[in-house]
Order: sequence, then structure tokens, then C-alpha cells
Amino acid sequence: MISKISIIVPCFNHALYLEECIASIMAQSYTNWECIIIDDGSTDNSSEVVQRLINHKIRYIYQKNKGVSCARNNGIKHATGDYILPLDADDTLNPLALEKMLEVFTKNKETMIVFSDTIMFGHINNKSKVEERFSIKELLLQNKLFCTSMFPKKYFDQGIMYDEKLTHGLEDWEFWIQLISSHRNLPVTKIEYPVFNYRSHPGSSRNNDVFRDDHKKEIIYQMIYEKHKALFHEFYPSYISLLKRKTFYEKKLENIYNSKLYRIYDFLINLFR
Repeated sequence: MISKISIIVPCFNHALYLEECIASIMAQSYTNWECIIIDDGSTDNSSEVVQRLINHKIRYIYQKNKGVSCARNNGIKHATGDYILPLDADDTLNPLALEKMLEVFTKNKETMIVFSDTIMFGHINNKSKVEERFSIKELLLQNKLFCTSMFPKKYFDQGIMYDEKLTHGLEDWEFWIQLISSHRNLPVTKIEYPVFNYRSHPGSSRNNDVFRDDHKKEIIYQMIYEKHKALFHEFYPSYISLLKRKTFYEKKLENIYNSKLYRIYDFLINLFR
């Protein structure tokens, strides 16, 4: 039996990029896929753009604006594939993405997640790397996976869903905490092929907004902590010390990125691309 992949594309006011996103799906070397576009109450002409794109493999669902978690959950509920791959409407897949990811699941049926590095394009052009291996303890400190990573739909059917209360960001991090902590011994595998291209905007993203707003960040962290309190206490008995540790590393990274030396380095790298 040939496995089917469901690509879930939440869209909120991304009409400008949607055709490019869908074209990258249509260009996949692996062809047994379906794409479900969830329009999360867009106020631009996203619905008009979609009408030119829908066919027997591409479906369109409109919902009132409820956030990306609800959009992803809604899309997965309607999915008929064996595997799920979330993809934001302003990003694109590379041509061998589905083929390369499915190879891992075919070789090892126990695999829980397949992920990769990504290529950033747009406002910033570089390769964004993630660690090949990490522990659940490290995952509790910060996200280790991009949202565009593939997992079997059966886990969603078992009740592991995106938290719809997390409307301000970091919902993908919380989802990976749920999934990985519930099946700790199953493989989480990185492939060398960069699965997708992440569009960098000159403005801010939802997650960047979170890190710039201490109050919003504290609310989200507290929500995630309360939901996974037993897990946090297993590895970090003191939540206060955990927050201090997270703040220390975040401030350290912020100082690096804001340093004059780093800005010069970044300028030179982009100059010679």
C-alpha cells in the first residue's frame, strides 16, 4: 500500500504568497499527497486566489479567525493521509521533500517525527540549522523543530493536537512537547535534505513578537508549564530556576545578535551571497 501524505496549509492574509506555496507542492517528486488549505478568516483576497488552485488533490476550508492552532487542527481532522506535514502559506517545499521524508518512515515504521534544517529567504537569506539529536529535557528549554516536520496522523487521532489556547505563538513547540514526551523511546530523525524554505519578512513574526514582549512571553510560558507541570518537575524541580535559565540564554542570544561584530558579519555574509 502506497502511503498518502496530507499537507496542511493554514492561511491568514497570505494571498500574495499562496500560489508560490502551492506550486512547490505541485512540483513534488512524490505524488501521492493531498493539500488542505485552511483559510483562517483572511480579509485579503486569499479565497479568490484559492479558487484558481483547487482541484481533486487540493481542498479549501474557510473558518472564522481562530488562530493557527485551530486552523492546523481543522485541517488534520479533514485529512485522509497516513502522514501529516504542516506548511505555512508563505513558505515553500523543496522538490524532494515528501520523497526524502517518507523514505525514513518506510525504513523504520516506528519513526515518530522526521525533520530537517531550512533555507531562509526573503528579508534574510541563509540556512537555519537545528540539532540532529536532543533530549526531552533540552526540548523543555526551547523548541528544537520547525513546524514543517512530518509525523503520522495516528498520533493526532489519539488526541495529540495543537493547543488552541496558544493564539500568540509557540504552539508548535508545545505540540512537539506533547508528542515527544508521550512516546519518548520512538525515533525522531533529522534528514540532511532541507525540506522547506522559510520566508523571512522585514516585519515581525508571531514568535518574534512573543520574545520582544516579556509579558506575553511570561503568559505563554506559564500556560505551557501548567499544562506539562509534572514533566517540567521531572527534569526541573524548580520552575523559577528554569525561567531564570531560559531568560539567561535568551538574553545571551539577544546580546550576540545585537552586537556590532555580529551585524558586520551578517552584512558581509549577505553581501557575498
